[in-house]
Amino acid sequence: MARYLFQMFKAMLVCSLGLGGGVALFTLIVFIIAKNDSNALEHAVRMGLGIGQVFAIFALGVFIPLDISVKMFKSKGVHKDIWEIEQVRDAKMNGTARDVLAACREALLEIPDIKAVREDSENLVVHASAGPSWRSFGEEIEVEINPLAQEKWNVSCHSKPRSKNIVFDWGKNFENVETWKSKLQKSEMIDIS
Repeated sequence: MARYLFQMFKAMLVCSLGLGGGVALFTLIVFIIAKNDSNALEHAVRMGLGIGQVFAIFALGVFIPLDISVKMFKSKGVHKDIWEIEQVRDAKMNGTARDVLAACREALLEIPDIKAVREDSENLVVHASAGPSWRSFGEEIEVEINPLAQEKWNVSCHSKPRSKNIVFDWGKNFENVETWKSKLQKSEMIDIS
């Protein structure tokens, strides 16, 4: 949760400086041209910071509840990972490496907006990418398959935004890993124990 709050602080700072900087520049131009005021820079900074902070507080007041409520709705009572943008789910499977790799690939193809799925059968990794949607600019999804015993495997699906500067994903990465896991759970290869 501390990481989430730190990301919110960064987003607030960027919103404040971004919009506030534009307002400050516009105010500076207006005060210099229209009024020829000697305190134009002071007025511009005050106006820019004030409007930037109001916008940042408003944006976070809207975006945080929307982001958290979507994740809470999609989690259906399991609130363990709702604070994280990058989501991870694990499962245990039985079968040959080839069958497990194929099942993981099929499960990835069930994810909405999936664009490409690539297998690395030597390293037992499946890579996928999801295209942009109204909630996200796209995600990178990776499934790692690690042996536990002969024909027993631990599979781990990681979903994260393509960009490192994403603060809100409105539950898209959460949905990706949950869709993948629910498809795997329908397989007869899943190890329930």
